[in-house]
Amino acid sequence: MKTRLVILLLLIVCFSCVTNNKPVSDAQKEKIKGEIKEVVNTFITGIEEANPDKVVESFLDSPDFVDITNGMAFSYKEIMAMKPNFDAILNQSCKMVNEKYTFLDKSTVLYMAENKWSTNYKDGHSSITDPQAFLFVFRKIDNRWKVIHLVDSYVEENVPGESPKGLNQVELMKQFIGSWKCEVAKDTICYWDVKAFGTGVDCYFKYVTKGDIVTEGKELWGYDKTTDKFILSEMIKGVDIAIYVTWFSSKNKCAMFPYSDISNSASATSKWEVEFTSPDVLVETTFVNNNPIKIDTYTRVK
Repeated sequence: MKTRLVILLLLIVCFSCVTNNKPVSDAQKEKIKGEIKEVVNTFITGIEEANPDKVVESFLDSPDFVDITNGMAFSYKEIMAMKPNFDAILNQSCKMVNEKYTFLDKSTVLYMAENKWSTNYKDGHSSITDPQAFLFVFRKIDNRWKVIHLVDSYVEENVPGESPKGLNQVELMKQFIGSWKCEVAKDTICYWDVKAFGTGVDCYFKYVTKGDIVTEGKELWGYDKTTDKFILSEMIKGVDIAIYVTWFSSKNKCAMFPYSDISNSASATSKWEVEFTSPDVLVETTFVNNNPIKIDTYTRVK
């Protein structure tokens, strides 16, 4: 991380060496501050609204662009590839603590901001980011202020989430009750039988390839009123027991995570999202590192 910061500082020094050293007047500084503040406000609003297009609107689309976040360097293309990560966010809120402008010349400005953030995720959990500091290197290009370098440093703490208010998790989970099947691969069908058991469900599943059972297992989903979530234990023949947590974020959508990620679900390495597109059809999407890798469609058979 130190090496990257040294490189960035050297770049800044180079900017100051090759640019016009003519002093920027106070009137010019105020005008430039207003222009840059508009760009920063769009950036902040984009983060608060979980709108990635607004966030990257001011970034320079160039191989020279560099984003250094907590010691990791990203190019413009890598930042653009991260836009789907915003899909997990419901909204965010920024509290500005301090701002500072440093003028290298009339076309190159350093903008520093200290702030605090609160983030609400669609899966129901929240996080607090405190402190956070941004350092933008702004360059005026074609009469527009563009961010050519960004340094972002922060400390984030997850807050154990609550299920969305007003949703009856026990009633919504009953949508799973019944028998389902899904073609998970060529010549391979998954059969899943879900029965009511107390305030939870008891499940049996098997994968059948050309008439032969190749995998089978059982699950027990139990409601935990303390967290307003379901705890799921799964045993597959020949595999160690696995524990998961799941809850509905809306009347027809729920997500499942490893239990170890109950308070950090946004950073879970693996997760599963289920959407009931109708009472007799559910679509399950498997994610690894927040990237969808598989979509399975289950149809109710009875």
